[in-house]
Amino acid sequence: MSMKYYKSYLILLFVLSAVFRLYRLSSIPEGFHADEAVYGYNAYSILKTGEDEYGKKFPLIFQSFGDYKGAIYSYLTMPFIAVFGLNEFAVRLPTALAGLFIVALSIYLIHILTRDDALSLLAGTMISFSPSSLILSRVQSDPLVGVCFIFIGWYCIDKFIQVKKWSWIAGSIIFWVASCFTNPAPRVLLLGFIPLLFIYYLRLLKKWDKVIFFLTYITITSVILCLLYGASGTRYGQTSVFSSQEVILPMEEQIREDGISKLPAIFARAFHNKSLDYGRFVIHNYSLYFGFDFLFFQSHEPVREKIPNTGFLYLIDLPFLLIGLYQIVRSSKRWGYFIVGWLLFTPLSLSIYNQETPNIHRYYFSILPLSLLSAYGIDVVITKVKKAWKTVAGIGIVILYSVSVAYFLHQLFIHQPLHEPYFRGYAYKELVYELEHIQKNYDRIVITKAHQSPYIYFLFYMKYDPLIYQRMGSPRDLDYSGFDKFIFVPDNCPGLIQQGSTTNQFVGNRTLYVNYGGCEMKKNSKLLKTIYWRNHHAAFQLVENVLITPSIMAK
Repeated sequence: MSMKYYKSYLILLFVLSAVFRLYRLSSIPEGFHADEAVYGYNAYSILKTGEDEYGKKFPLIFQSFGDYKGAIYSYLTMPFIAVFGLNEFAVRLPTALAGLFIVALSIYLIHILTRDDALSLLAGTMISFSPSSLILSRVQSDPLVGVCFIFIGWYCIDKFIQVKKWSWIAGSIIFWVASCFTNPAPRVLLLGFIPLLFIYYLRLLKKWDKVIFFLTYITITSVILCLLYGASGTRYGQTSVFSSQEVILPMEEQIREDGISKLPAIFARAFHNKSLDYGRFVIHNYSLYFGFDFLFFQSHEPVREKIPNTGFLYLIDLPFLLIGLYQIVRSSKRWGYFIVGWLLFTPLSLSIYNQETPNIHRYYFSILPLSLLSAYGIDVVITKVKKAWKTVAGIGIVILYSVSVAYFLHQLFIHQPLHEPYFRGYAYKELVYELEHIQKNYDRIVITKAHQSPYIYFLFYMKYDPLIYQRMGSPRDLDYSGFDKFIFVPDNCPGLIQQGSTTNQFVGNRTLYVNYGGCEMKKNSKLLKTIYWRNHHAAFQLVENVLITPSIMAK
């Protein structure tokens, strides 16, 4: 491929990639998840006060919803909030830009592996327009940013091997450590990926290069262990297979059944023990990442990123993926074995998670090897067909992928807003704006926690002064408490007066209640407004209680 055509294709690819990621970024996918609001508000808080929502100065890890999150994404968001304000666009923009950067990095890194201009461009194109890349580039996705940092670290390692400058090793350590402070997934992925890189580059490494590689790995491993066993490891402890009741409870039940059957204890322990049962669970999780449903038909986790009838890859990728894999094994390509090793170890690293598995956020690290295999399969097909049919085959493949992309965009823009909108907090934006306009009419506003944690939406959409919030003690939405006029309760229908309910302490003529959308109205209830999800199901009811008397409360 001539340099002129190469550059022209690159420019066109990046222009289209940018359009696909930035067009209606703030509204598609529709809704704004609580985690997105958390990263945004903490960035806003640090920008304004130098402290996160809990008053911790310039944290690398911040507390959120009972666990801890890496703060790097919030720092990346701060300049965009400074320019565009606290809104969905500013929060999602770092991910969109990281998605573009991953495309550029992937083309470079694949060229390092294959030394093939056309193949690297084709694989980069497939990465850019894959369904997982497009959806994750359009939401706040700290795992995607973590993958971007891992790829930059690899780029630095390759540069070090070429020019032998210490600054490149320092760069790889900085970006790999940064990835660990971005999301928990890189903390397990790097433990396998760095040794894999070492094996691939082994023949190019001199004695001291190997020592440097080893010291780099020790450094990264030390950081990872500190994170896994420190406060920031809370999320890992919650999601690890080793804390899963799905393993422990069935194992204990089978031991009990063996006891009822009067089987000797030695046999019960031989067949039902942690090593065996945890091993089965890990193998099961490992296999899920190679499942047809997850890869090509419907990825389910996390639910907030679920697009109807859409898998991690397009269905059309399947034949080319198999052809590419077969050809690599047959031809014994060195880079091919590296890619296959990458694909094999990634789900092994992720199989220790017991929640939301298989997960497109965590598995996004595999987008490069999967896309390269598919691109290689296409290259093999084009190479094998007769010269007279090459153009026809190329056009046919382009049409098939174009139809696949068009179908995905239809699902994203038309069906996603209407399909199960409850997981993305769509209705909270309208709720907050409505309450912001009428709150002056009430002494208190009592809000249900029937959906996800609501307090962060009030902080985010009201651009609530973080300094005032911190001085209140960062009250969040603990049961029957809150901040300002807002009180959050676990009752679905706080507007209904029920005997013995703790919510009764907030009864008053200047109290507004925000009910779950399905609450039945009583005689003393005055429905002011109903807020709906995009599928027209009721999300919230704004209710006043009138004529409050002891006789009514007794009913």
